[in-house]
Amino acid sequence: MTKTQSTPSHLPHAWRLLGLLCMALGGLAGCTPAADSPVAPGAIQPPPSTVAVARGKIEVDGGLLDLATAIDGTVQQIAVREGQQVQAGQLLLKVHDEDLRAELAVAQSSYQLAQAKHKALTTKLPLLQAQLKRLQAAARDGAADLQEVDNAQAALRNAQSEAEVAQAEVKLAQSKTQQLRERQRLYALYAPEAATVVHLQAKVGSQVHTSQAAMRLLPLRPLRIRAELNESFAGAVQKGMRASVVLDNDSSSPLPEARVLRINPMYGPSTLQDDAQRGPLRVVECVLEFETAPSNLRVGQNVRVSFHE
Repeated sequence: MTKTQSTPSHLPHAWRLLGLLCMALGGLAGCTPAADSPVAPGAIQPPPSTVAVARGKIEVDGGLLDLATAIDGTVQQIAVREGQQVQAGQLLLKVHDEDLRAELAVAQSSYQLAQAKHKALTTKLPLLQAQLKRLQAAARDGAADLQEVDNAQAALRNAQSEAEVAQAEVKLAQSKTQQLRERQRLYALYAPEAATVVHLQAKVGSQVHTSQAAMRLLPLRPLRIRAELNESFAGAVQKGMRASVVLDNDSSSPLPEARVLRINPMYGPSTLQDDAQRGPLRVVECVLEFETAPSNLRVGQNVRVSFHE
């Protein structure tokens, strides 16, 4: 007799559970957006791919200004203090100039004297010209002889020559006075542009020299990032590339985005990193500018830069 195979009673229930599970998975798959579907507004975007990283330092465009006096001497006056903001042309420092001021006083007196002499001589000319005309008219009428006319002409010529000489003396005295005033400006140090005084090397009574800076200024210019690219990253970074920047000791506070402004075409030694075994690394300097002006940044702060495609 043939034995009939029976189906266990629990199998229909298992098949029903499997069917419900497939339907649930199919529903979830239908709710998942496609890879090319638009990202909903406000969704967190994945970070752009990083092609290079570098260490950098915050600098001011063009660098700090180390100012020295135009002449050697003793400081008479310091007109500013550290931390003070100054405007272009503002007096910063003066060097003692007593000898020059005495020479300038003499030159100014000579200039005034030359002006007075020239004025006196030019005042005489109209009188001598009028006298000559009267004698010439009288000579034509026979009321004066020709000798008187000749004497009047000679007197006028002499007066004109003296006035010309006096005018030349005025110009000479004026030129000397102007030269001394220009020399006097060399005894003073003025701000070349708007800036903040960050350090005073000179003090009242101290000696200053043309070869040594008397003070250092921080110009009110945009801040830049000078980053150092290792040799392995040098070819991956291009001008105009975007970069994210964070402080070296505070990565939780990102700075405004930056862009590559220029890349040095030469290799040089690193000033921000080195290898204990091989010594200073060879790097390529890269200068970046911020898209928006950052706040609460100081020149000299170290940063980390990530370059993106």
